Order: sequence, then structure tokens, then C-alpha cells
Amino acid sequence: MRTAALLVGVLLAGTTGCAVAPSIQVVVEGTGTTDRLTYTFPGEEERTLRNPDLPFERVGKRKGRVVVRLEGVHGELTCKIIVNGRQVRSSTSKTGVALTCDHSMAV
Repeated sequence: MRTAALLVGVLLAGTTGCAVAPSIQVVVEGTGTTDRLTYTFPGEEERTLRNPDLPFERVGKRKGRVVVRLEGVHGELTCKIIVNGRQVRSSTSKTGVALTCDHSMAV
């Protein structure tokens, strides 16, 4: 009987909208380079990397706004934001043009 009660509790929890943390992946790749890459994940401090190694990849797990900004781009770079395996944003920049890639999720 305990097993049945536990199973019913698990099923009810699954159907009442218990939130599952999203898997958020940021990728910057391409044939170019950037002088500065600034990124922010929900609940984290903004971070800036100078002359970062590319490709660049970071993963987060909280809902909110994700922002990536590239400045001093040389060549072509693409920024992608992937949530739960689905690409939700993609932006490509060429030499001399700053690039911003952002996506917001309801909290």
C-alpha cells in the first residue's frame, strides 16, 4: 500500500506543474576572434573575458535572461543560445560589428 501511495504522489507532482530547471547552453563559434566577450546567466554576475579562446561554451540551469555581447570582432562569429536542446536564438557578426545575442525565459 505504501508503494501505491508513493506512486500516486509522484504522479500528482508530475501533473501539477512542478518546474524543471531548463538546460541553457551558450555557444560562440566561427572563423573569427573577439577582443571582448561579456555574458550573463540568470542569477549570476556579469563576466567579461578578454581575447577568449573560441569556440566558447557555457551552460546554465536557471530561468531568466541570458545575454552575450561580443566587441572587437575580427572575422565571422556566430552566437547561439540553446534551451533544452532547441536553438532559440542565433546571431552572426562580421569584422568590426559588435554582436549581441539574448533570450528571456519567464521565471
